[in-house]
Amino acid sequence: MSQMHPLDGVRIVDFTTMINGPTTTLLLSDMGAEVTKVEPPDGDPWRIVVGGFLACNRGKRSMVLDLKKPEALRVLHRMITASDMIVENARWGVWHRLGLDYESAHKLRPDIIYVSMLGHGSTGPYSGWPAYDPLLQCRSGQMVSQGGIGKPPVFHAVAVNDQAGPMLGAYGAVLALLDRARTGKGQHVQTSLTNASIAMQSADFIDYPGLERKYPGDTGILGLSALYRHYQGADDRWFFLLCADESHWTSLCRAIGQEVLLSDPRFSSCEARAANDTALARALEGIFLGRPAADWAAALRQAGVPAVLGQTIDEVIEDPHCNSTGVFYEQVHPQHGWVRLAGVTPRFSDMAGVIRRSAPLLGEHTDEVLAELGYSEREAADLKARRIAYSLAELG
Repeated sequence: MSQMHPLDGVRIVDFTTMINGPTTTLLLSDMGAEVTKVEPPDGDPWRIVVGGFLACNRGKRSMVLDLKKPEALRVLHRMITASDMIVENARWGVWHRLGLDYESAHKLRPDIIYVSMLGHGSTGPYSGWPAYDPLLQCRSGQMVSQGGIGKPPVFHAVAVNDQAGPMLGAYGAVLALLDRARTGKGQHVQTSLTNASIAMQSADFIDYPGLERKYPGDTGILGLSALYRHYQGADDRWFFLLCADESHWTSLCRAIGQEVLLSDPRFSSCEARAANDTALARALEGIFLGRPAADWAAALRQAGVPAVLGQTIDEVIEDPHCNSTGVFYEQVHPQHGWVRLAGVTPRFSDMAGVIRRSAPLLGEHTDEVLAELGYSEREAADLKARRIAYSLAELG
């Protein structure tokens, strides 16, 4: 007996573009929802970033409509009536002007769940500002904290807020579905990149009288202390060492053949090591240059000291743990051929996620969706002839 998918039967109209919105609907698609991505004739701008688009949009269908034409809005009204959820991430006010905001959608289908993945929210002085991940990294304090006060800020290559935002959005969407199952009512769910940027640093925003806020960052930061940082081996590769408690410290000294450090008064306690952190880091740097990084990482792990070798993306792809646990997924794309992707999470004992299809070509499923909405072949052909709807053939 095949396992069911958690969101089987849930139909979603996807108005999102770029990263944070499409990743939200990706997470819902992975759990079994049927997601139809509605795109303009020139497509989601993120299509030019091939790998990025494939990663954010696998499992979905693509339908192309020219929303500048009133007839296209009538097609969308049919879609909304037949759907459970709308997800959008436009700047606040865009969908109001088109009559596709939550209030308008609610009139078409009273139990619709409408998810807005906003940049800065629907209210407040910044609600109309553009929102891209680096701008949020900068405004939220992430770059300054990583670089350290009085030093240049540090740019995060990983779009941390664009990845965290969708987790909040998908979480909110599923909670709204749960509430609808209980009450029969839909609702408007909002979250934003601002919310995500704060959530990613939640511990840093704790405040109370007398708190002295510290900024341990640096532009060339290797870690937070001598026992919580990167070290370089004899082969110029790096590994990360993390001594979380006194037992790790003792095991570290024995594993590297430096029991003498245990009796050194500078390092005899956690407080002493903190006061002499620079001296300890320099001592360990010299020791670790004596062997390749992989040797150190393996020896320390064997001794019960948390340590890992730094890896490139190419090395992670070949990582035996990742491959044995199904972290990656392979499929065939009609344009790009064989593609490797990140797999589906989370895992369940009695349910399963699903990747229904590869990321869609622009307009690949327009005819299919029109047929589902009750348009005859003649009516669909007329919509395409009048450049209201576009399929692959019209866009090719």
